[in-house]
Amino acid sequence: MPLAAQLRQQIADTEAVLRSLDPRQTQFIVMQGDKAFQFEMSNRKPTAAKVVEFELATRFIEADAKMIAGALKNSQGEVARAVALPAALKMQLAKQQAALLKLEQAISVIQWLPKTTR
Repeated sequence: MPLAAQLRQQIADTEAVLRSLDPRQTQFIVMQGDKAFQFEMSNRKPTAAKVVEFELATRFIEADAKMIAGALKNSQGEVARAVALPAALKMQLAKQQAALLKLEQAISVIQWLPKTTR
């Protein structure tokens, strides 16, 4: 599948997840930089974490997300933060749309180049 088609599919998937969220109940995820985490839980406590796509990140209520985020630091000392899932998805959507626009502009420039320099 061409890169532009993949980006369009990712954008459609992200928009679908955004539409599926309940606007009456805000869920939070734990992020560090632009990475979202999925946690393994044992007795309601996180025991392990791995970086995943925003859609797959473990969802918490705000208080729990802030508590877990406050306990996480990476090797550079960067602290994690609790982010509302709709805000994180909108951030991801903006990045995907920017990547698609950049790709389409590059393709447009290449198409306008004279055939002798291609």
